[in-house]
Amino acid sequence: MEVFYTVLAVIFAGLMMVGLFVLGMLFAIRVLTDAQDDAKYDRLREEYYKLAGFKQLGDPMPYVPPRSVVLPKRKTPRNKILPGMNTLDRLMKEGKRGTVMWRAGDRQKAV
Repeated sequence: MEVFYTVLAVIFAGLMMVGLFVLGMLFAIRVLTDAQDDAKYDRLREEYYKLAGFKQLGDPMPYVPPRSVVLPKRKTPRNKILPGMNTLDRLMKEGKRGTVMWRAGDRQKAV
C-alpha cells in the first residue's frame, strides 16, 4: 500500500510540475506579446511623426491615435474613432501635413 501512495504522490507532483510549466509559458507568451505590441505602437507612432513632417520641437505635433485604435488586437467599438480622422488620413496619404480641429458637438453629429 505504501508503494501505491508513493507512485500516486510522484504522479501528482509530476502533474503539478507540468501544470506550473504550462502556466509559466502562458505568462511568458503574454509578456512577450505585450512587449511586441509596445514596440509596434512605438514604431507606428514614429511613422506618424515622420509622415506629418515633425522634425523639431517647434513643429506642430501630429495626432497619434490611442493604442486601441492603432493596434486592434483587443476588440473596441468602432464609434470611438474621433470625427475628421478620415480627412487627416487622406491628407497624410497624399503626403501633405494637416491638422483636424473638432468640438464636442461634432462628435454628436457624427454618431
